Amino acid sequence: MTAGKKAFNLLFAPLVVVLAFAGIQALVKARKDPPPRVPPVAVPHVTVIVSKPEDAVPTVSSFGNVRAYYATTVSGQVGGKVESVAGNFEAGRAVAAGDVLAKIEDADFRAALSEREAAVSAAEQALADEEARSAIAREDWLASGREIDAAPAFTLRVPQLKAARAALEAAESAAGQARLDLERTGIRAPFDAIVESRDVSPGNVVAAGASLGTLISREKVEVRLPITPEQAARLDLPLAFVDGSGPPLSAVLKSPARPGGEWRATITRTEAAMDERNQVLYVIAEVPRPFDSGEGFLPVGTFVTAELAGATLPGVHRLPDTALVEDDHVWIVDASGKLRRQQVERLFSADGSFLARLVDPAAAPPLRVVVRPLASFRDGGDVIVDEESPATGKP
Repeated sequence: MTAGKKAFNLLFAPLVVVLAFAGIQALVKARKDPPPRVPPVAVPHVTVIVSKPEDAVPTVSSFGNVRAYYATTVSGQVGGKVESVAGNFEAGRAVAAGDVLAKIEDADFRAALSEREAAVSAAEQALADEEARSAIAREDWLASGREIDAAPAFTLRVPQLKAARAALEAAESAAGQARLDLERTGIRAPFDAIVESRDVSPGNVVAAGASLGTLISREKVEVRLPITPEQAARLDLPLAFVDGSGPPLSAVLKSPARPGGEWRATITRTEAAMDERNQVLYVIAEVPRPFDSGEGFLPVGTFVTAELAGATLPGVHRLPDTALVEDDHVWIVDASGKLRRQQVERLFSADGSFLARLVDPAAAPPLRVVVRPLASFRDGGDVIVDEESPATGKP
């Protein structure tokens, strides 16, 4: 490299660098910043139900086992050899009040009755004789010219007459007892019933009071249902021990042992004592004539669930549990498509829905209630309603 070129490089190279740097700075300054990006507003899509106020009757759930209203052990009031047993006196058969279920040999009882009747006849004769003697004694006393009031009672045979009358009454009572014992050799059903068991056969010798079988009343069965204090507050319980108590409540019974079966029951009374172990009250549901038809057959011992009709709640809304937020409010969509926070008082809930009373209504009914509200909801926010349907649920 010549000296001239070398001098030129040393002189102009820095100048080129400076000019290039200045140009880059000018380009940077001349560049405009891009406008700020505003993110689009996300409007949530919601599903609503249309709810109108109604007078609702909530139900209270309970359970229990069916038990007989009357269940009695059949036994004889006299003892002896069983002569015969009725054909319908066997498990599962129906018997009517007064039907003879078994017969005890009555020869000894007939003989005893004959003896007692003979004793009555003898006592009647003795009384007649004593009445005649008393009358004669009275006539003799008057014939002597004396006042009858002065006559001693023994002379007029008053004590003897009383003894004869008492002897006749005793003989008649003994005859009546013998007649009753004879009637009792036929052992009868005390009420319309279903035979649960039979424990006797012809030829058995039984003592008075020995069990011959068991009967279950056909009139009705009952179920003892536990009710918590919270549930009791929702029911107008019938208190049979209080004058002027409310009328019986209605109830519907169902059983897993009889799928599709349903029985109408009546809550007729409330027990006066609370269970100390679990702090529940018991109410008694009665089902009339449970054995009169195949469809309505409700065996004793069956486990059943019960739904009791509670007190009517006027002007409430029936809403799904998923609509409730923090147990005190729901979100509704007003006529302009804006969200509104609606305070509610939850009165009753069951089976995935609840009954609520509005607190300071935020809109006129019918209400469009959001089924599944988001945590990001704000009062006055916009939403898009995708689906609208009537309220469902049956607490």
